[in-house]
Amino acid sequence: MLHELLELKKPLDGRRHVVSILRRYCDGDLNRHDVERWASLIVSRNDIGYKSDAVVRDYLLELALPANSQLTRERAGKSAVALIEGPTAKAVEAAARVLHHDALRHGWWGNYKRPCDELAATDPIGKLEFDGLVERMLIAAMQAKADDNL
Repeated sequence: MLHELLELKKPLDGRRHVVSILRRYCDGDLNRHDVERWASLIVSRNDIGYKSDAVVRDYLLELALPANSQLTRERAGKSAVALIEGPTAKAVEAAARVLHHDALRHGWWGNYKRPCDELAATDPIGKLEFDGLVERMLIAAMQAKADDNL
């Protein structure tokens, strides 16, 4: 597994790759130390391209920093499901527009009155962070729904 990572030259197919590792951990093919080491190696490289997906980035950072979390096999399984069933970019954009519109309507943004499309043009980092927040909200909602079905 680590040898494959060292040979990785293209952008990481984030969700699929992380899901594969989490499944291998759930199946007992990998131990906690293997997963931590793998995640640490990924976050230490700048040429893989994992940072564009906020959810993948957050999972990788969490896995690489074991002091911050306890990865149980059950939690890894739920995380894998959330990544597979995670919202598409189109769903995130639609939800972001709804949240932005309602925030403007209710005055949550204070003096900020620009439409959602202008946010991307004038503050791309802010737009990326906003979309990341919306994506995490959608995933949290899906995880809560999955927990309700257990």
